[in-house]
Amino acid sequence: QLNIARFYAEAVVTTIHEPLLVLSEDFKIKSANKSFYKTFSLTEEEAIGQILFGLQRNGWNIPGLSSQLLKIQKGDEKFLEWELTYNFPKVGRRTICFNAQPVQKENAANWILLAFNDITERKDREKREKKNAEDLKNILENMPLITFTASPVGLVTYFNEFFLNYSGITIAEALGGGWTKNEVIKPDMFDDVVKRWKHAMETGEGFNTEVRLKRKSDNMYRWHLGRAAAIRNEEGVITSWVGAAIDIHDQKTKEEAKDEFISIASHELKTPLTTAKAYIQMLQSSMEKSNYKDLIFAQKAGTSIDRLNDLVGELLDVSKIQNGMLNLSISEFNFNDMVADAIEGAQYTSPDHVITCTGHIEKLVTGDKERLQQVVINLLTNAVKYSPKADKVLVNMVQEKGSIKVSVKDNGIGVLKENLDKIFLRYYREEKRAIHFQGLGIGLSICYEIIQRHHGKIWAESNYGKGTTFYFTIPV
Repeated sequence: QLNIARFYAEAVVTTIHEPLLVLSEDFKIKSANKSFYKTFSLTEEEAIGQILFGLQRNGWNIPGLSSQLLKIQKGDEKFLEWELTYNFPKVGRRTICFNAQPVQKENAANWILLAFNDITERKDREKREKKNAEDLKNILENMPLITFTASPVGLVTYFNEFFLNYSGITIAEALGGGWTKNEVIKPDMFDDVVKRWKHAMETGEGFNTEVRLKRKSDNMYRWHLGRAAAIRNEEGVITSWVGAAIDIHDQKTKEEAKDEFISIASHELKTPLTTAKAYIQMLQSSMEKSNYKDLIFAQKAGTSIDRLNDLVGELLDVSKIQNGMLNLSISEFNFNDMVADAIEGAQYTSPDHVITCTGHIEKLVTGDKERLQQVVINLLTNAVKYSPKADKVLVNMVQEKGSIKVSVKDNGIGVLKENLDKIFLRYYREEKRAIHFQGLGIGLSICYEIIQRHHGKIWAESNYGKGTTFYFTIPV
């Protein structure tokens, strides 16, 4: 029997990393592993042969420990697991999970294997997470907008009272999918919202969408901006999602009214502008033949009309984008020639800047040549406009694996880092510079839409005060 106990003890010492003891029938320590000594600041001399409860001057007289071990010793239990929090000598207050099982001996009291698993940090973390969850819930509940939480896989676990009052459904209906059944989301938008939500769950990227939600008081579908972000633990694993939806209906309605006005005004302006342009061209032609001294004024008038015509064209493009009518005329074309033509036109109107191009695209490209040239021209125009004290603009083309990458680099005033994502929004202009440079703030938003329609990407990098580089890629 003694040999059996020693065998168990030796096995424990060599294989288990958690603190562990072998106790005799009178609860004396027969063997312990190194982890036990280290964890509880004990030496082998202080422990071996001592009664467990008397260790460190009776500091181990842990309430309830003896009664649990007696169950094992008497054979009442084959395995016991329990946890308790105790102020251990030299170690301090710790939460320990105890595991005990018998070392079987025939016709005699059982020896005991006793393992210690320190779960203090886990318990503390659980307490913090519980408190954080409660604090978050209190914050979300008192927000004057729709808020919600979801599990790591996207199942909604909470809606605040604001949403329940807005939608008129119960929390049980909300968590059970009743908000879907009650058509809280406008039916024709539902599939797109679900698609975006699934994408966020699969990638861990933030959820962002504009959606119309039905208000119970008048059954009106109002525009909301919905967003959700992942909450991650210390290891970077997603533990939950937190989201909100804010009512943007009034803002959206104003934008739609503005876009409608712009669309109508742009169409109305197009015809008289075309006529005026024709008359100016006729006047220029007549003056050139007669060598008239005031020809310069006619040329300037023509340039102004061209500029106005471009602005009207941009406004029409915005209207088409809003109505999903910015159609592409797809064909196969020489990308190098397209860029060269764009540079030639930009160079002609910007004689004070030198525009150079490097790189060459070997393959023909399939896309809308005119729209892509519009992107290049817009980027070149911006590079020149925002580089009043510089004289060089560099265009580079490179064919990468499966795509073409184009960059337009200037040495101008640059863009603040926090505004780099905003510059592609419709009508956005940096406030401090809007008074110094003309424009409506829609050119880059049109470029963004054109590149998106070509399944590409467009972005900017900038060193504030030293210049900006715009990039776009499109599939070959």
